[in-house]
Amino acid sequence: MQTKENLCQAIASRSVITFMYKGQPRIVEPFTLGRHKDTGNLVLRAFWIGGYSESQKTPHWRLYTVNKMYNIQITERPAAAHRIGYNSDDSHMITIYCAA
Repeated sequence: MQTKENLCQAIASRSVITFMYKGQPRIVEPFTLGRHKDTGNLVLRAFWIGGYSESQKTPHWRLYTVNKMYNIQITERPAAAHRIGYNSDDSHMITIYCAA
């Protein structure tokens, strides 16, 4: 799987994705993919809608490190076109590859 391209495809098609992260399932609406300004890691800004959450606060914005994500699946479930608090110019990213 070409992760960067597939995540950008999910963002462009406004599709919900599922994946495993820290050993737990996550369900999110992906919004922005880019490089973290401090670490240089590829990161995904997403709106968490289901699965495991350490904080148990739902729904909520999250920033995921892509190399910690596995079993990534693009679903046929449509993602919201807009979410309150979304900023396509994410201040945590030095480079943005794709955004909703």
